[in-house]
Amino acid sequence: MKTHIMKALGVAGSAGALILLGLTGAASAAPAPAQSAHTAPAASLRVSGSFQPAAASFVSAAWGVALGGSGVTPGHAVRAQLAVTADSGAHWSLMRAPAVWLAMATGGSRPPQVNQVVFADRANGWLYNQYMSGHVWVTHTGGASWQEISLPGTIQTMAASAHAVYAVVQRAGGDQLYSSPLGWNAWTRVNAWTRFGPMTGSVLAVSGNSVWFGSNSYLWTTADGVHWARYPVRSPGTFYGQPYTLAGISAANPRVVAFLWSAATGMYHTAMKVLISFNGGRSQWQTLKAPPSTGDVAAFAMAPGRFGVMSIAVVTPGTDRIYRSANLGQSWTTIAVPGTGGGFMLNSLQFMSPTVGCLVVGNPGVGMPSNLLWTTDAGLTWYPVRF
Repeated sequence: MKTHIMKALGVAGSAGALILLGLTGAASAAPAPAQSAHTAPAASLRVSGSFQPAAASFVSAAWGVALGGSGVTPGHAVRAQLAVTADSGAHWSLMRAPAVWLAMATGGSRPPQVNQVVFADRANGWLYNQYMSGHVWVTHTGGASWQEISLPGTIQTMAASAHAVYAVVQRAGGDQLYSSPLGWNAWTRVNAWTRFGPMTGSVLAVSGNSVWFGSNSYLWTTADGVHWARYPVRSPGTFYGQPYTLAGISAANPRVVAFLWSAATGMYHTAMKVLISFNGGRSQWQTLKAPPSTGDVAAFAMAPGRFGVMSIAVVTPGTDRIYRSANLGQSWTTIAVPGTGGGFMLNSLQFMSPTVGCLVVGNPGVGMPSNLLWTTDAGLTWYPVRF
């Protein structure tokens, strides 16, 4: 194993990638019907000092959008706001948002609600309520207008590639993968190579044009969104009788891909193993060292670049942690997540460059104070962003 990793360190290529951790999927349907739009009136450009983020999506190290709200009061629905920056969080202004509210812990009684944001570029963006709804609010005009559409099931996760947006939709009989070209509301079920049977998966990730959709048995991948290949994957086995399941996929570039496997045993204890592929997922090798086993997995991200710094965000009963490897899993270091304690939620971990990344801690929708954390040294240190 060590020989494979050391050889790969010398040949792994470099490229940028935005990786999104998610859940669940399978594979052709008609475009989803458009519904009436909910468009909010133009808002002040000023972002309130009381703004708290619930999720974030960056399309570069400079430009990104934070979903959140101001004047958050526990137990009360808060109107969703979108804060946008073009200078890595130094300055923020409000983007026009649809008339939706931040999702509450109990689902609340006031629809519609959202808790996730995805932007592919400065024009195309989506809001949705992960695990709770099949409704999506979409803009193709950088927030100037929004439209509500429906997908045929509960949305587990969404991710945008260079030319399309993907959604994993939970349906009876298995989860399915849907996609739409950027700039269009033309959602269809991905139906690749049906001689293999339906596409099913539990994790979705993208890097440029490349897409990975994986389960505990198979990995579906495409380099262009049209031609798909299916490769077998192999679970690392069990941990004290608990089987390892695929918890995340992330990539440094279309060829160097990491797979996170986890076996949760309860009480904030999760055994983890990471497998690395140097051929886009066709084959994988287990890393030399396993990450520490304290905490519940919340997010997994690999920074773009030759060596691809890997980071696993975990929730603990105390201070949350990030397990970080800068050498393809030959060793791991533990980073304390500032501003957390007592099971703080973690969301939106991503790297926009080899050194710049972000992470949302807390959730105002459930009455938990929140911050957008920023790193400029590939995850070694993190600091809160001021709105």
